[in-house]
Amino acid sequence: MHVRQSDQAVPLAAATIAAAIPAGLHPNISLIDAYPEDSDEGIIAKIKHQQPDSPDKLHCISFSLYVWNRQRILTLAQCLRHSYPTAALVIGGPEATACQQELSELQLFDAVIAGEGELALPAMIAALLQTKQSTTLCPAATPALNMNDQVSPWLSGMLHPQHGVLWETARGCPFNCAFCFDARGSDGVREIPAQRLEQELQLFDRQQVGQIWVLDSTFNFPAQRGKRLLRLMLQHAPQCHYHLEAKAEFLDEETIELLQQIRCSVQVGLQSAKPEVLRHINRSLDVATFSAKVSMLSAAGVTFGIDLIYGLPSDDLAGLRHSINFALQFYPNQVEIFPLALLPGTKLHANKDQYGLCAQPEAPYSVISSASMSAEQLLQCEKLAAATTLFYNTGRAMAYFLPLCQAVNLSAVEFIEQFAQWLTTDGRTQSTDVGCVDWQRWWQIDWSAPQALQMQRCFVPQLFAKHGVEHLSALALDIIDLHSCWSDTMIGAETVPNSQQTAQLDAQDLLNQPWQMANTVTIKQFTYPVDELSTIEDIDLIELYETLQPHASTGLFLRRGEEVFCESIDDIFATLLSASTGNKTPKQIFAPFSAALSQQECLELLKFGLEEGLLVATTASTD
Repeated sequence: MHVRQSDQAVPLAAATIAAAIPAGLHPNISLIDAYPEDSDEGIIAKIKHQQPDSPDKLHCISFSLYVWNRQRILTLAQCLRHSYPTAALVIGGPEATACQQELSELQLFDAVIAGEGELALPAMIAALLQTKQSTTLCPAATPALNMNDQVSPWLSGMLHPQHGVLWETARGCPFNCAFCFDARGSDGVREIPAQRLEQELQLFDRQQVGQIWVLDSTFNFPAQRGKRLLRLMLQHAPQCHYHLEAKAEFLDEETIELLQQIRCSVQVGLQSAKPEVLRHINRSLDVATFSAKVSMLSAAGVTFGIDLIYGLPSDDLAGLRHSINFALQFYPNQVEIFPLALLPGTKLHANKDQYGLCAQPEAPYSVISSASMSAEQLLQCEKLAAATTLFYNTGRAMAYFLPLCQAVNLSAVEFIEQFAQWLTTDGRTQSTDVGCVDWQRWWQIDWSAPQALQMQRCFVPQLFAKHGVEHLSALALDIIDLHSCWSDTMIGAETVPNSQQTAQLDAQDLLNQPWQMANTVTIKQFTYPVDELSTIEDIDLIELYETLQPHASTGLFLRRGEEVFCESIDDIFATLLSASTGNKTPKQIFAPFSAALSQQECLELLKFGLEEGLLVATTASTD
């Protein structure tokens, strides 16, 4: 049961355990993907389709239990118990490990596996086949798996690489943070052999995998292990985009140089910028070291994000405000802010009374109050986190956020707080283009990037007027639009030249046939010269206002390979592109300009647009 349908919806844990079952039984194994929007009946129908074709055959249904699917899986298991009374129901995963006794007392499952399942489940399957009775299943304590003996779900064919894959490179975590379950009670990291990692990367390369999420709590510890891993990526699958988790303290120049050479994003776990808070969760922070290392990432142009957690022991709203200010000064590509989850089985859960931590009794176990923070303050933190996510992350504001703050003389968190207040009071009436939503709980809505952009364009002029710098609004909106167009173009499809479009048609055919602008191309009107705006690296709105003269312009955005191009185009060419919707011919579009352009000049403009792939035939797919 995945969180949602996405490239990350890969049943890696289930497949890894299934691959550990003797190969002779693999034809009898099915992996069934389910999603929250699926009905229980629909999921059961998928299972029924895989049931044994003979009544004397055994049926074992196994579940991976996580925070996000616990309640749904338990309900589904109850339905399955009635539908398949003779089937063996087995459950494992992090939630089963943390709550083994509680789940066993439900008397719903024939076995509850705590810890790693690669040894336990095959042993149970063997017992099941021998006795032919599911009631004999009893999970036995198993030692930690030797990763040299683990069967790769990818190389065994249990999983087939798609556009996105989850890739396990090591197991365990050396840091034992009090809120986290990754260490599994162990201080060590067990590495997967390099030879297997090479073979998996080669497979991903052959299958043209686009994105790889590296499942390693701290890929760069020890630092040499991280460098070996990065070199393997460069050697065997350099075209993939990698998602990595790192500890800032162990970054060095060589690691950052390697990160520059691959397509990647790096998530850095800060959690809190207050050392006195971190000591309660078995973490430490040297502010100067963290700042230096993250600044190196930023200066190198490596895409990175920073994680924060609110609700930690002894932390408060002021602490979160300080942490947000601290994190945003480094220009991260995103800041992820989570509520503390008091996960069963963690050290923090065991010591919750010491800190007065009260949490939801059921998954996701979010903290609802603590000795240092009331429920109302936690709600304020939730809204502040949501406003940061909406403006900075969803709105892709990294490049211009701090310059906006500087223009109105506000700190990062003060700016976000004023945005949150605007969302509460004026957002609904001013953001008319974001659609019908429940504004009463704006902080719980999963906003889209276009909606975030619309809110930025409404909020910023009002904020600038409030602070007496309304003369900077037009320039600020141009900067916002420029970076929005650039981001959309970067993540969109490439515009491919097509010189053959004009080869078979004469001038009259070209001018009298309707065309349409490729949907990989964006054109946008600006108040200031877009060609000058696009060359600015360090944005200072006050300085720009004093040196840059307003001059209306039209920007053309397209991507070729990995590079985004932004060009200023004249009014006639802009009209040709924007009016080419498949309904008018170029001859009709050019008619108002007949006094200024000869037919030959019109034809040259048209051919340029067609050969560069900016215009396409109306019958062609422009996806």
